[in-house]
Amino acid sequence: MALLLLKLKNFYINQILPKISKLYLIIVNFLKKSNSKFHPLLHKFSHYNTLIYKKSGLSFLISKSIEFIKILLSGIRAKLALFTGSLIALTILFLSWITVQQQTSILTESYEKQAYISRKYIANLVTNLDNITQNLIRIEKFRTQIELQSKSRRKYKTSQVLQIEKKVDFFGFKTDLFGAMGKENIYRSKDTFYSQYLTKSDIETLEKKIKAEMDLAANREITDKEWKDLLSFARKYTELEADEKEKESKDTTLTKLRSELEHKVASFIISSKKKNIEELGLDTHRFRMQTFPLSKINLDTGIEPSFDTKVFNEESELAKLNESSEMKSSLEYAIQSVLEKPESNFLNYYESLNLQELDIQLLYSPLFKYPESTKRAYKLLDFESSLSQYKDFLEVDRNISAKIKEIHPKIKARIDFLKTRKPPIPPNRDKIFINLYKDYNLEIANRDAAFNELLEKFSITEDQFLGADSLRSLRESAWEDEILLRYRPDTSNLDRYVAEPEFREQYKKRWSELRAWVSEAKSELPSESLRKIIPDATIGKSRSEAEELLWDLDSTALYPIAGDSLAKTILSRNLTGIIRTIVDRTDGIQKIRENRNKAILSALIIGLLSIFLAIFISGIVVQKIKRIIKSAETVGSGDLEVTFEHGGEDEFGNLTIALNQMVSGLREREKIKGILGSMIDPVVVSEAMKDLQALKRGSEKNITAFFSDIASFSAISEKLSSPQLADLLNEYLSAMTIILKNYDGVLDKYIGDAIVGIFNSPIDVEDHVYKASLAALDMQFKLGELKKEWSRTNKYIPEARNMTFRIGLNTGLAKVGFMGTDALASYTMMGDTVNLAARLEAAGKDYGVDILASDSVYKEIQDRIYARKLDVVRVKGKTEPVVLYELLARKGEESTHIHTANQIYEDGFQLYLDRKWDLAIHAFHEYSKSKGIDDKSSKLLIERCETYKKSPPPSDWDGVFTRTTK
Repeated sequence: MALLLLKLKNFYINQILPKISKLYLIIVNFLKKSNSKFHPLLHKFSHYNTLIYKKSGLSFLISKSIEFIKILLSGIRAKLALFTGSLIALTILFLSWITVQQQTSILTESYEKQAYISRKYIANLVTNLDNITQNLIRIEKFRTQIELQSKSRRKYKTSQVLQIEKKVDFFGFKTDLFGAMGKENIYRSKDTFYSQYLTKSDIETLEKKIKAEMDLAANREITDKEWKDLLSFARKYTELEADEKEKESKDTTLTKLRSELEHKVASFIISSKKKNIEELGLDTHRFRMQTFPLSKINLDTGIEPSFDTKVFNEESELAKLNESSEMKSSLEYAIQSVLEKPESNFLNYYESLNLQELDIQLLYSPLFKYPESTKRAYKLLDFESSLSQYKDFLEVDRNISAKIKEIHPKIKARIDFLKTRKPPIPPNRDKIFINLYKDYNLEIANRDAAFNELLEKFSITEDQFLGADSLRSLRESAWEDEILLRYRPDTSNLDRYVAEPEFREQYKKRWSELRAWVSEAKSELPSESLRKIIPDATIGKSRSEAEELLWDLDSTALYPIAGDSLAKTILSRNLTGIIRTIVDRTDGIQKIRENRNKAILSALIIGLLSIFLAIFISGIVVQKIKRIIKSAETVGSGDLEVTFEHGGEDEFGNLTIALNQMVSGLREREKIKGILGSMIDPVVVSEAMKDLQALKRGSEKNITAFFSDIASFSAISEKLSSPQLADLLNEYLSAMTIILKNYDGVLDKYIGDAIVGIFNSPIDVEDHVYKASLAALDMQFKLGELKKEWSRTNKYIPEARNMTFRIGLNTGLAKVGFMGTDALASYTMMGDTVNLAARLEAAGKDYGVDILASDSVYKEIQDRIYARKLDVVRVKGKTEPVVLYELLARKGEESTHIHTANQIYEDGFQLYLDRKWDLAIHAFHEYSKSKGIDDKSSKLLIERCETYKKSPPPSDWDGVFTRTTK
């Protein structure tokens, strides 16, 4: 937005401002020459001139607007406004997009519904045209086939000798002269079962039926010349197809001949169908349908339709539409897809193509030659979702198909054997043949019985009927389609089959008689009674040819373990081509686009209005937020006496109430924290503020326990007044506590003059043992300074100015946390580690040392703190010995004299451990002399040596002294 306004500013300065200036000069000159009554107006123009030239007029306004927008964009107001506006706009756009998709889908569905009836009619028309063309070709194939079969079957004829009376012609009358002429033998050939085949009369019947069908389709009588011309093309096709020449050139010529034949047939019929198409409502301006037979599809040389509805209206835009590369690619993909998956009943590969300024859609559907078996196959595929409950029947079907597959080779072999007999034996007179077909028919009966049992066991809905019925009748329907030559396929037969039980029984009777014709094997030709029950077709196969087809279907399971189902196989056999429907969606899509553009414009307008409205509303909100922020900043600076202004009755009001409660809570918290800080270590207070429950639960961790106590403080306190005692303790405890805190120690508690401290809890302290040791040494040094200062100022009593303290240090695992009751608890430490530290502090009195540490402490600090090894003791109640050390100074800060004296003590202690009592006593005396004091630790060990001299310890004595007091 800011960039847009900047461009607007530059345009104004460079383009608009010069023109305004010129116009201004013209007006000013006019006013100057005019009457003085225009002087006020002239003054206003002068003011405007100042605004333009001194402040750059609109340029100044634009600059200020840019600054305002920059400020606006930096705050929440613009973000909220943009978010609100964008969200609304995007929501509208998204809903518009969904609406466009829905409208497009509805439009497509509408076109599909409009095209369905016409496409179904066109499919039937094309199927009819293809059927007539195929029948014309079959007529000529029959001629050739009858001739070839007659020759091949001639060997199966037998000779018959007839004796007849000889006769003479006597005045126009034949007489045998009362037997006087005698007899003569006449030899005649006689057809057997195996020499029979279709006759020329069958061809003549077929010709009459097909010609009558063409007359009906063309709505006129086809002349003999026209009929012979059609048969001539069909004869050329069959002769070329039977020719053994080079396949590639033959295929091209065959395709050309078939196309010419199809166009000739179509030329008779199409003109009479135009009215039917118009009555069905096929809008040739919006729809164009093309059929592409698979027999003519050649992806390399091009794809030409066998039928195109543009013949009904060659002036429409769709009729003028030329085949484009996109349409060709779409068609190729559809053909490949339908070949791979013929069960896909409807294909739609391109939502939209823009060709020759038309917005078109391509719809595809497969074209099948046998409507009845095709529809049954589709219904059975739709029924597949229910097949899981019929698995027992399907298993029976597979077993029966396998048995039939074993039987029919035996039947074929038996027929071949019977043919070779002299004379050939008819199958219906052979017991083996009859028995084999009994087994065959028994399996068929078992399959029908299993199906009937299935119908009784499960309830089949009306919608499922044809799918379920096809489990039994798909084979018969497909077989009938293969062996019959239909004059005119009637697509209503299947509807009648479903709706009329009587019609259904007629079908079943016909199938039963066709099967009987095959299994009884009385004749290779169908009987007249059999021909009569099929009025709309003729049987175009001999019994043996029909038998081969029936064997193939009966021995194929509906759903084999491996491979395609029978329904898919039949669809692949029936697939004859593909229908492409070209839909002109230009007007519909244009309306949808107009609606989309309106929606987009509405979205932009509403979005902008939303932005401005959001800016206005958010301005009120922002002001409230700013007041809250200002008060919050005051709180952040430490002023807790702030009161947040009430924000109203909405969420801001609730927020200000909550903030005021928070500030009040902070004031109370600071007050409590201040009180607690004077009573409890601030570190503990801080951690309790973070997670009091964690401290209440407690934990076990490695800590360093610190205990200190003033020696003989009771005697000092008795000689001090209460104020003096309080001053002394406050000064001493303050100094010691500061040192404790300086080394990250936590004050556990004061017990009179005693200090209890914890290192490494509640917060972790790195190198806490060393820090505790340094704190003890610094406290020792600080006490010395305090005593010097008290002596210098003659403060307190002499005993106080000479007082000493004792410190005990130990490190190890301890339990830490708030301990006590729910009403009253304190943060402290417990465990053996703590107890030992307390006992070490008490033991310092016996050894006359200030700082006494355990060996666990010494191990951590021995490289950094100089110490004297005092003794090895076993404290009361414990079995493990403890080595005691006196901490003296930081390593490197000890004097040579101390170092030498300590070496004497440690040598004496080793002599003590070695049971060299006299030498040890001598060493301890030498240590006291070198120190110049009466050393209590040396005196203590001398007393032990004297005792052991009189009463030596046992042989397993380890040098550990067991203390009997705490």
